[in-house]
Amino acid sequence: MKSRKWCQISVRIDESYQDLLVGQLALLGFSGFVQEEKSLSCFISAHTWTSTIRAKFQTTLERFKFEFPVVDLSFTVKSIREKNWNKTWEKQTGIVEATPLIIIKPSWKKLPKQYRNKIVLHVDPKMSFGTGHHETTRLSLSLLERFLQPKMKVLDFGCGTGVLGIACVKLGAKSVMAVDNDPWAIENTRENIKRNNVQRQMTVRLGSVSAIPRSKYDLIVANIDFPTISRFIKSIADRTRKEGTIILSGILTSDMPTLLPLFEKNLLVSVKIDHENEWTAVALRRVL
Repeated sequence: MKSRKWCQISVRIDESYQDLLVGQLALLGFSGFVQEEKSLSCFISAHTWTSTIRAKFQTTLERFKFEFPVVDLSFTVKSIREKNWNKTWEKQTGIVEATPLIIIKPSWKKLPKQYRNKIVLHVDPKMSFGTGHHETTRLSLSLLERFLQPKMKVLDFGCGTGVLGIACVKLGAKSVMAVDNDPWAIENTRENIKRNNVQRQMTVRLGSVSAIPRSKYDLIVANIDFPTISRFIKSIADRTRKEGTIILSGILTSDMPTLLPLFEKNLLVSVKIDHENEWTAVALRRVL
């Protein structure tokens, strides 16, 4: 049997931005990614790499460049033979010390003894964002440690791998509603919920704001991006109870001055702002 032909598209992009781009390219039909410090290799079957997909790929990069002007995003394309991309990715993905209390571990890695007194999140990423390698995930988890109280009712908006919702349960949340508009993310979240044995506490729904029940949450966490936060901040605020907490991440520090007036308009007060490199996460309190 002849091996399938593939296209390897290698994009020059710093590792801090790679997970964000992976989530967008997965929707175009890319079925594997290999991440290195300064480049991202994306794999797609040769018969799928049509002129239409090439155009969509180029448009995706242009939009990404518009949102993050500092990235390079130059790329090369070459034809290669089939190999097991998942095993390559698995070898690269290791245990992440996301915070002093929380570690994130893929299922194929053994848990070293020194981590056995930590909160362990068993997360196998597919094409979903949220492996713990990115600053925005670590910032979110750090704020959850600080603000999540036992028995809280939580919404994880834009759940990705489900890592933040799972962390909420293990930190003591009574229930978590996880929502994402990406079917791949929903599938991955459900798998990771089973890996962590939190099926009783977590519910998953496909969709956007309209998929969220019309009820109030004690805490809402959203590790998404600046345009989505800007678009949905009112809906998020409306679903937060009085004196409830909202944790937002995926924000470039340079975008914070634009967001602050939106927070004020929706009766949200900043109670903690954390930074890592060029990324910012903020904890907000709804005052009315």
